[in-house]
Amino acid sequence: MTKHRGGFFPLIFLLLLGAVSPAWSGFPEERLTAHSAFLVDAVTGHVLYEREPDLPLPPASTTKIITALVALESGRLENDLLRVSKTATHVPSSKLYLRPGQAMNIEHLLYSLLLSSANDASLVLAEGIAGSVSRFAEMMTEKARSIGALNSHFTNPHGLTSPGHYSTARDLAIIFNHAMKNPRFREIVQTKTSSVKTISGGKTKKFRNIAIRNHNRLLWNFEGAIGGKTGYTFAARKCFVGGVSRDGVTLIVSILGSRDLWGDTRKLLEYGLENYADLKTSRVAAPLPSLNISGRLSSPLFSRAEEKQVFSHHGYVLQVASFKEQGRAESLLDRIRDGGFPTFVEPAAMNDGETSYRVRVGPYADLTQAQEAAREIENKSGFRPIILPVLPLSASPEKRS
Repeated sequence: MTKHRGGFFPLIFLLLLGAVSPAWSGFPEERLTAHSAFLVDAVTGHVLYEREPDLPLPPASTTKIITALVALESGRLENDLLRVSKTATHVPSSKLYLRPGQAMNIEHLLYSLLLSSANDASLVLAEGIAGSVSRFAEMMTEKARSIGALNSHFTNPHGLTSPGHYSTARDLAIIFNHAMKNPRFREIVQTKTSSVKTISGGKTKKFRNIAIRNHNRLLWNFEGAIGGKTGYTFAARKCFVGGVSRDGVTLIVSILGSRDLWGDTRKLLEYGLENYADLKTSRVAAPLPSLNISGRLSSPLFSRAEEKQVFSHHGYVLQVASFKEQGRAESLLDRIRDGGFPTFVEPAAMNDGETSYRVRVGPYADLTQAQEAAREIENKSGFRPIILPVLPLSASPEKRS
């Protein structure tokens, strides 16, 4: 395999994300388009910025961070060949367009997964390592819980929209933080371009080389970028989880539900790096308490019993926008309601003691109905809704202690 990597600084990642600390208030909220965002100093545990960091959202292909981690820790050798099933070839793009019966080794599957975000590669890994996608998804959730990402649940290895598949900006930062401790993972996500090989045929082997390129733009144009993973689906919008190390400061950024992904990412990282001294000494950005290496949060979002029921028959709601001012939320509510949509405003207590007013639409019985409503609302209002599973009252993130 030929590969070209960006610069790398050796890192010591300390998981100090076990408590909620309000972010410094100096960042202008209106500058971000992301629905959820989290910026943390990976070494000290200071939370430098957060916007709804514990709200369960569809994570799109940032899912593949935990997919790669489970594969790397499975005990399988990287030169082991895994066979491509017919099921794996039917997954929507992005993908390598693998064919049934072809084979790839685990190393090349991992590069395809993390650089070009190949959905078919993720299914080949899942089926080859765990025997089934469902079992592999269970392993993903179990692994996430074991490292302290307690508010996540995975049902597939690629991140395409699926009932019961969700994570949070904080959890994804925890997962990425842990994954970066794995030298192989670190090497792969820092690779800019590479090539992978498929094998087909019987006695006479046929080989096909495929050039792949990392979707993480920061590797090309942001000094100190140390890797990350992008994601996009209609429901999730644009997502990114990654890290930067510059002048002795290592930051992890997690972005979910963005309309301007690289704009949001750069703004947050530049904000953190340029204001690091102020943020570090700010009274409200005091260091988070040290935890053991698991980095466990104070309590899980769902109990195991609740988790089995959360996404059975509760449908979906659309979150159109979130405002600090109730009047702005009600104004948007009236505009959307005039279009005949069932609309409501849901207040939510934030970590800094303030209240966020979420404009929501629904519920809808199935995902197709929710997607159609989301498209219509975007066309009429200019706001692009996020599709959320309806949670039972006991599992609502606003009800966390």
